[in-house]
Amino acid sequence: MFLWLWLIGWSAFALPVAIASLRGWAPKRVRSRTSPWAIRVRGVALLVMWLGGLTGPLLRWSDLAAEDASFLASVAQGGFLVFAGGLVAGSHLGEWFYRRAVRAQTVDHAGGISRQPW
Repeated sequence: MFLWLWLIGWSAFALPVAIASLRGWAPKRVRSRTSPWAIRVRGVALLVMWLGGLTGPLLRWSDLAAEDASFLASVAQGGFLVFAGGLVAGSHLGEWFYRRAVRAQTVDHAGGISRQPW
């Protein structure tokens, strides 16, 4: 019974938020600080986390032995979480580098400083 509730509850929470993020929707405060591509990457990361949340119950229902299913579920869930964390960290780093480059470019143009070698 718990596995059914987990599948329904996790899917009801994570799936709509992930699909909305993939479509580019986010709250206004997030959209003002984040680019559309970063919002979509975070949507992909949430889909990966959703898949990780489904692996445990699905493997417990499989024909594997209980120990094998729990070991495989923990490895798969850990892998999904690390991959999703890498996606989120990559989007944060991309945003940081982009903002840093834009800030340096505006400072160069505003101050009349040229970084060209000649």
